[in-house]
Amino acid sequence: MDFVFHLNSRSTIALYRQLYSELRLGILAGRFEAGARLPGSRHLADSLGISRMTVNECYERLASEGYLETRPRSGTFVCKSLPDLSFSPASPGIRESVPQSRFLPRLSRYGAAVNAPLRRPDSPGIIRLNMHGPDVVNFPVNLWSQLQNRRMKSGRSDLLDYTQHFAGDIQLRHAITMYLRKSRALICGPDQVIIVSGSQQAIYLTARLLLNEGDVVAMESPGYRLAAKVFSSQGAAILPIPVDAHGMKVSELKKHGARAKLVYLTPSHQYPTGVSLSRGRRMELLHWARKSHTLILEDDYDSEFRYSGRPLPSLQGMVDDAPVLYTGTFSKMLFPSLRLGYVVVPRSMKNAFTSAKMLSDFQSPSFEQAVLADFINERHLEPYIRRMRTIYGRRRELFIHALKKHFGSRVKILGDNAGVYVMAEFKTNLSQSEAHARTFRNGVSLEQLYWPGKAPPPRAGRVSFVCAFAGRTDAELPLAAELVASALL
Repeated sequence: MDFVFHLNSRSTIALYRQLYSELRLGILAGRFEAGARLPGSRHLADSLGISRMTVNECYERLASEGYLETRPRSGTFVCKSLPDLSFSPASPGIRESVPQSRFLPRLSRYGAAVNAPLRRPDSPGIIRLNMHGPDVVNFPVNLWSQLQNRRMKSGRSDLLDYTQHFAGDIQLRHAITMYLRKSRALICGPDQVIIVSGSQQAIYLTARLLLNEGDVVAMESPGYRLAAKVFSSQGAAILPIPVDAHGMKVSELKKHGARAKLVYLTPSHQYPTGVSLSRGRRMELLHWARKSHTLILEDDYDSEFRYSGRPLPSLQGMVDDAPVLYTGTFSKMLFPSLRLGYVVVPRSMKNAFTSAKMLSDFQSPSFEQAVLADFINERHLEPYIRRMRTIYGRRRELFIHALKKHFGSRVKILGDNAGVYVMAEFKTNLSQSEAHARTFRNGVSLEQLYWPGKAPPPRAGRVSFVCAFAGRTDAELPLAAELVASALL
């Protein structure tokens, strides 16, 4: 590997001094880490177009000052303990003088909208009930590895090359179609399935393709924070629609006429309240959407995990040619780092979505798509889901039992018997922010509700949190309940 240095042959400062200063600064600044091997003097001289004597002289001086050490037959290395921890140039003026002014880039409107720090990771040891990932410990890693190895040994070099199918692997799209037709009653063909990097990218692509500055997006309130962030970053106005025990209040949506260009909702398991949209409201919403020429984005993020009652059909499959975009993800179904999901689009929009996906990140990984297609086609997916449904159902009961053990009637669990989280309402004299801070100091990170638009006034003596249980162990959940109790009671 060639090393790059800022050397100026026209400078009045000797090349030896320039190289010495660059190397010393690089060592002090961490560019060359302790113990790192530097290139041989002949190689460095050839790559920089200077004499080997210059390099040798520079190395010898740095070695005499304790920055470098030479090992016989091994080479030249950065010393593990340095003589000087200051960060100041040995020879001022070697670099060209640059005025000390703060550079302020001119961000786009989108850049300004997202120019905010992301949530910092929780400290080690925190029980993270704010993370909605699945249980990755029980994933069949050995089976997945076998499928990977078989694909790699097949000799198909096209899996390592750029794809010619920007909508995604054909076999995977077909497998997803068959699965959705059976498990979610979707009405679709493989040509309507676009492979994306999780449902978050599906939301982002939908916003890019549909929304202009000032367009209105209706969404559930409370709702999904990151969806609202995507929509508002495109300049859209958020229209919050309240949720009750039967899901989004479609009657409230209809009061706004045809203002909304897009309706985003989670009908099978509303996030975060956990309720499902009733059949009557589903038909009412579909009829209104057709009449008002409004598109619906149905986010079906964890519908596989229902622990009682009959499975709910998708909104998309309730009527022919529904004005619905349907998205799902394998991140919660299998494991988050897979970063594969899908969006099922009306045929009139498949070219737009395919192009937008290509322009966004060119393609999702071909190799992982092929392995996932094998996992589904060889009938590993459905038994795995059944197994995890049992595990998650047990953990849900374990966590709720632990909460009720400590809180008794002072805790209320909301929503259906489904999903990978519960919404819990606690009776306490603490405010919402105080309760969140105290539980965090006690070692549990909970998720607060997000209200698009104006939040309702807090209920006196009550606080609510979202508690994700699926990715936590059987030992962590009772402990988390105990820690929450000691913080709030």
